[in-house]
This record gives sequence, C-alpha cells and structure tokens, in this order.
Amino acid sequence: MFKQKNLNLFLLTVPLMNSIARAIYDVAFIWLVLELTNSEKITGIVAMTSYLPAIFCGLFVGAVVDLFSKTKMISTATIMQGLVLALIPILFFFDIKSIWIIVLIAFFHNAFGLPMVPAFNAYLPTQIDKEDLLKANSIVNISWQTAVLIGPIIAAQLLTVYDVENLFIFCLIFYFIAAFITSFAPKDEVKKEEVNFFKIFKKTKEGLLYLKEHTTFAFIILLTLLSNLFVMGPAIVGIPILVKLYLGGTASDFALVEAFVGLGMLIGTATVYKVGHRFNHGTLFLLGLFIDGASFCFYYFIETLNQLNFLSFIHGLGIPFLIISRVSIMQKNIPEKLLGRIFAIISVSILSMTAVSSGIIGFLAEFMTIHEIFLLFGLLAGLCGIVGLLHPKVRYLN
Repeated sequence: MFKQKNLNLFLLTVPLMNSIARAIYDVAFIWLVLELTNSEKITGIVAMTSYLPAIFCGLFVGAVVDLFSKTKMISTATIMQGLVLALIPILFFFDIKSIWIIVLIAFFHNAFGLPMVPAFNAYLPTQIDKEDLLKANSIVNISWQTAVLIGPIIAAQLLTVYDVENLFIFCLIFYFIAAFITSFAPKDEVKKEEVNFFKIFKKTKEGLLYLKEHTTFAFIILLTLLSNLFVMGPAIVGIPILVKLYLGGTASDFALVEAFVGLGMLIGTATVYKVGHRFNHGTLFLLGLFIDGASFCFYYFIETLNQLNFLSFIHGLGIPFLIISRVSIMQKNIPEKLLGRIFAIISVSILSMTAVSSGIIGFLAEFMTIHEIFLLFGLLAGLCGIVGLLHPKVRYLN
C-alpha cells in the first residue's frame, strides 16, 4: 500500500461505497422499470433516456474537472446522486408512480455522476508515482469489483424485506458514506483560474486537439466506443429482460446474476494485479476487449438461470483487463493537466454508447429474440478486440 493512510482509506473505501450504491441502483432501477411497464421496448427507451446527460454535457465535464479540486467534485457528485434517488421512495409513498418521473430522476442521477470517474482517475496521478499507477488502479478496481459482487447480493437480500423502490434509500446511505470518507483524502492542488463557459469550451477543445495529434490514444477511445455500442445494451437491458421475460426469474435472481458478473470482475482484477506487469498494457486491453464482447455469443444457448450465472462470471473476467490497462495507459502517457478532459471523453464514449445501445436493444427486441441479439452483439463486440490487433502500436503500449 502507500505511505499516506488517508490515501489508502480513500482508495479502498470510496470506490467500494460508491459502487455498492451504484450496483444497488442498477438492480433496482431497471427492475422497477420492467415492473411498471413489462415492455422490452419501453425498458430500452427508458434506459437510453437516462444516459442522455453524457451526450449533452459529458465532453465539458472533463474541462470542469481540470479546473476544480477533484476531491471536492467527488464529494459533491456523490451527495447529489444520493439526494436525487431519495425522491423515488418519497414519490411511491404518495402513490406517484409515473415512469417518466422515474426517468427524469435517473437522468439527473446520471448527470450528477458524470464527474465521478474522470475526477477519480485524474486525482490518482497527483498523489501516486507513475510506476505505481498500475498497482494503484488494480487496488481501486478490486474495491470497485468487490462492490459489483456484494452490491447485487445486498440488493437481493434487501428485496426479501423491502419493495424495490425502497432500495434507493440504501443508495443514499452508501453515497453519503463515500462523500464523508472523501473529505479526509489528501487534497489535490488546483491553480485558481477564472471559470466561464468560454474557458471550459477552450479547455475541452484542447483535449480533443490532443487526441487528434496522438492518434494511438484516439484509436483506443474509438475501440472503447465501438465495444460499448455492442456490449452495454445487452448488459444493462438485455440481461434483466432475459431473466424476467424469458427465464421467469425474480428481482433477486437478477441481482444474483449481477453478483456473478462482479465475482468474475473481482477475480479478473486480482489476476491483473498479480501478473499484469508481465504484459504490455495494450495487450491486456485488447484481450479484455475480446473476452468482454465475445462471451456474449454464448448467451445464445442459455436456457436456465444457472447457465446465465456461469456465463456472467466468464463475461466479468475480461472487464478488468480492459479497464485497468486503459486507465493506466492514459495516466502514464498523457500530461496530468489534460487527464480530466481525456477521461471525460472516455466516459462520454461509454455512456453515450450505453444510451444508443440500450435504445437499439429495445427496438430489436420487437423483431428478434433476446438470445439472437446477444449472439449478434457478441460477435460484433468481440470483433473490436481483433480489429485492435491490426493497429501497429496499440498492443505494444505500456
């Protein structure tokens, strides 16, 4: 671990608390939508709408992150996310169950969460030596993935006692704990600058121009964008549809599936931590990209929940390879002053494609079975990893 005790506490607990809140949200939100609509198409549209903030303002978030204290942004983002979600059980208490109000709440929840990942990833290089970043990112990812494992298990247990809308109260609690611990983290120094829209626009443009001049990093982001176009819709919308409408499962069954994804991610993260230094970061990134996508092809054959749990575990194994390696590549090779903007561009790529992919899944579900959709999208996502091998530099990046 690292010398600063408060930094260790921050690295181990803030991603954990934040991700437990997010994991509970992911289970509760999509299942609540399915319960209210019982429609594959509407579920896809709702999921798409909730991610629209990334498309409208995600690019500018990076410039804001680079202008302000990262720790303050993390605290503010988590507090606002918790407060917004607390509105859902209040609305249900007064018997207000409009699906579009739920969508609006999800919209603002995701909007307030936009600075979280760029701020966190930009914060680490201000506190940690470059040669230790892969190790630090692995530790952070162990926290993230532990949460992805236990978050759904917590959600499943809570669902045996509470109605699904009441799970958002527990999201509020975990978000507030994350904000409280962040207040003790070592502060990052930020030069005070005049902040206005033109300054933010200029800094955003600087980030885009940097990628234009450094095409290898731009290619990594392009692969990320395409991969998420084919992965995120099936992961977020396809799996709950498969559980509820095809396999006849419950919300607890869905939570257990998500827990198996988390278990795979946790073991994948531990593997990267243990042996990742033996390989180029670029090779790890492309391997993760392939496993993450191609594993969905086998969902075509799923007939039982146990089969789904096993394949979800396999799917989860590949995710840390691509996330840890991609983050480490950017942190080690891109100037610190630009990191917030570059990570914001990556977040926009992921979240905007999540929106588009979710909408496509809802549309295709009218004409294809969910099994056929998984096969098609798995083939296309796996192809992204193979295409990456054609780039002369990506697999050799470190």
